[in-house]
Amino acid sequence: MTVRSFLLGEGEDLDTPLRTHETVGPLLGSVHGMTSAADRAVEHELATVVDNFLGLDMFDLMVGGWCRYAALREAAHRTRDVPGSEEVVAMATHRIKSAHRPYIDVYVDGAKIGTLEVELEVVFWISGLVCVVRDAHLTGVRSGQCAVDASLAVQGATLTERRGRRLDLPGAFALRAPVPLLREESNPREARTVPGGSWR
Repeated sequence: MTVRSFLLGEGEDLDTPLRTHETVGPLLGSVHGMTSAADRAVEHELATVVDNFLGLDMFDLMVGGWCRYAALREAAHRTRDVPGSEEVVAMATHRIKSAHRPYIDVYVDGAKIGTLEVELEVVFWISGLVCVVRDAHLTGVRSGQCAVDASLAVQGATLTERRGRRLDLPGAFALRAPVPLLREESNPREARTVPGGSWR
């Protein structure tokens, strides 16, 4: 599930919301000689750029929060230290917030005419979550309930939002592969080599 599929319905695009909220018009108003057709073309290109950003994976956003969650990290360390071991972790009710603020610089004929500010916020409200950790990886989600709030704003104007949509975690987020929980940490058990050495 992507942010786009969560926020926008099938067949919906961002061209109309951008035009309705007049988010691009003020930028283009400073350019002399722009026709309405040219304005529409620029609006469409900007809508496409924003739309591509909405391809973020919802599960990746959630896992990004879980990788910082103490109980899962502790289980990851213990299972890494005992290869082949597995732990089932019941997590307390918690919230994961993922906020993104990219921007798009707009140029016409090589001259910058302004910047389009984008704000995306996704909040997961999670309860009753039971996770399976094996060899420092998240390998399964056995139960849990989740409500999601998400909103997309451009130039401070909210283009679309959804509040309180409920998701069944095991059903909505079946793991395609084990997810490393200690990605940024080196494994002290791994053998290390010294570069530059040679033996005859």
